[in-house]
Amino acid sequence: MSGFFGKLRLSSLMTLAVCATVALTVALQLALVNHFAVRQAGDEAQLRLQQLSWQMRDSLNRVIEQATGDTRLLAELPQLRYARNPDETRAVLESLQRTFPDYAWIGIADLDGKVTASTGRMLEGANVSKRPWFATGMRGVHASDYHPAVLLEKMLPRRQDPWRFVDASGPILDAGGKPVAVLGLHMSWEWARVHARKLLTPALREYGAEILVVRDDGTVILGPEGLVETKVDTTSLRLAQKGQTGSLREVWPDGRAYLTGYSQTGDMLDPASLRWSVLVRQTEDRAMEGTVDLKQRMLGWSFLLALLLAVAAALMARRLTRPMAQLRRAIQLVTEATEAGREPPPIPQVDGFLETQILSSTMRDLVKSETAHRHALLALNERLEAAVAERTAELQALLLRDALTGLPNRRALLEALPEAMGRARRVGRPCALLFLDMDGFKAVNDSYGHEEGDELLRQFGERLLQGVRKTDIVARLAGDEFVVVLEMLTDAAHAEDTARKLLERLKAPFLLRGATVTVGASIGIALHRPEEPADVDAWLARADHAMYAVKRTGKNGVALAATV
Repeated sequence: MSGFFGKLRLSSLMTLAVCATVALTVALQLALVNHFAVRQAGDEAQLRLQQLSWQMRDSLNRVIEQATGDTRLLAELPQLRYARNPDETRAVLESLQRTFPDYAWIGIADLDGKVTASTGRMLEGANVSKRPWFATGMRGVHASDYHPAVLLEKMLPRRQDPWRFVDASGPILDAGGKPVAVLGLHMSWEWARVHARKLLTPALREYGAEILVVRDDGTVILGPEGLVETKVDTTSLRLAQKGQTGSLREVWPDGRAYLTGYSQTGDMLDPASLRWSVLVRQTEDRAMEGTVDLKQRMLGWSFLLALLLAVAAALMARRLTRPMAQLRRAIQLVTEATEAGREPPPIPQVDGFLETQILSSTMRDLVKSETAHRHALLALNERLEAAVAERTAELQALLLRDALTGLPNRRALLEALPEAMGRARRVGRPCALLFLDMDGFKAVNDSYGHEEGDELLRQFGERLLQGVRKTDIVARLAGDEFVVVLEMLTDAAHAEDTARKLLERLKAPFLLRGATVTVGASIGIALHRPEEPADVDAWLARADHAMYAVKRTGKNGVALAATV
């Protein structure tokens, strides 16, 4: 051996070989962790933020729909349509306010804009003809966007957060269908703050997750204290304003990288809904904190292992080369004596060639040991790859299952619906989507606690599974909302018959750990025929609207959505 390596001792060469092997192994391990664990952690964090955005969006939509629904209901009451006594009218309005305390003010104004009756007598006699809710309410039921309390600020109780409102308004018609007054509901923005706090668990808040609700003009109407009523412009906001939903990594104006889930509320064609962008963000550093810590720990332990192996290799190499060094010194003495013309001294007992053979055999054993060590490291890498692949498959399966009920979740449902539509087209038989919302779940949850509520959700999902065929799909969307997909149907009556059987099954009492409760369900049905276009969102929306039609007409019933 010549060159640089020819000048190194055997102990140094062995130490370098061990360090190189350990360094290569560490590099492979870190590459595997970065490829699988880091990517999987990022995907999970983005999916969690996207689901939170969906949940906040659905909560906002439900509250706005309730407000506009209450406006329609109140406008139809005979006590308001034909009222002549402001005291009687005021009693009806204050009754609704006591039932729904989020309505900070409810009032009726005549066609000139003069308030004739209101809760707490606030603004009675005042002219509100210039207010946006009055002008839009003259034309039909509308929802007015987030705004400050212009006239009511000084009349309402003082509070830590400023009064902000979202309005719902609509006309009150006489028997001939002509407007005689305008009904307005001012809903306090506090309900949105409460919904956001409920969605963000303490664990999520600890890891920096934040919910933002943004108007179309980019103004933050709900979010961190420093951003409220300021304007933002991010990629996620622009995507949400286009009606898209999803999650991404982006850099915000504060210079920090965030993972952001985004969606949009309302319906562009429905004046009784509001178009807000819902963004749920978390700093990338906090979202990936666990994975980064794992990489640092692996790197630290690997360096320690490399140091220990290097020390052990150096000590072993010196011990193995000592006999060869003794033999080398003996040969040098003989050579020097020969060159000086002296009688060469006898070679010390080093066991001659026998010791050389033994040393060679030992070196060969060392090479074999090193090979076995390398094979062991490769086998360890293969087992690690297999374990990572198995864990990845398990995590992928978990992404498609609801953790509480074990049923398919929203993501799994959205993957299954196009397949069901395709099968309906191929076999020429319709399929149906049943949108179920449990009636009375909140009362059970409030009365008996979340654990009993979770048990009720599990039993509710199990009954749905028992009430349909094995080929049908039962999924949980969120909260107490479930979806059933029925295939190979004959007609709409077939779907309605199945829905009513499910309804009867769900009316039976549920035996929980600490109580026996009875709940119902509101079921909306949307039929998809083979010749109809495959539009998953429209299909879900029709079933959802049919379910809310049941809610508005007394709950605990079945409604079939209109055909496309």
